[in-house]
Amino acid sequence: MKKKIIISLILCLLFITGCGKTGKGNCTSLECIKDLKPEYKVEEINEVIGFEGELIDEKNNMYTWEIEDNNKINATYYNSDKAIIEAQYNIADLKDDKVDFSSYDEIQDLLKKGKSLTYEEFNEKVKSEGHLYSIGEKNKKYIWVNKDGEYINANFSTKTNKCTFVTGKMTSN
Repeated sequence: MKKKIIISLILCLLFITGCGKTGKGNCTSLECIKDLKPEYKVEEINEVIGFEGELIDEKNNMYTWEIEDNNKINATYYNSDKAIIEAQYNIADLKDDKVDFSSYDEIQDLLKKGKSLTYEEFNEKVKSEGHLYSIGEKNKKYIWVNKDGEYINANFSTKTNKCTFVTGKMTSN
């Protein structure tokens, strides 16, 4: 009986103090970036993330929020009142068995011909949703990672929601 009480007390303490939690703040990097906008001031980003960012580059007015180990959000204002907000993730955490890059050449051909895909059409081509990793006033960038750790990045215009370029690291497609 005493062992059960002691174990229960330890579990309660772990729950109350947050021990075992891998990150800090209100959300993970993957979740936080979805709730941020380039026009947000540092104080608004602090509110979304749940703690104050650290000014790491005064010249470029760049702030960082270390949310989890090797996962963070950076907001760089340069000489503007609007930020470029970027999330840094561990690629291995983004692996998705559904991601299929077999249509990569087709996507590149469409771009070369001046045709483009919306974010939703792009997701259909690669058979999964992308992970947002950068937002700015003029574009959003997403990454798709397959089960082998190969990836593609795509840039989408915020004005048209159309893909403007694609890059990646694949051994074959």
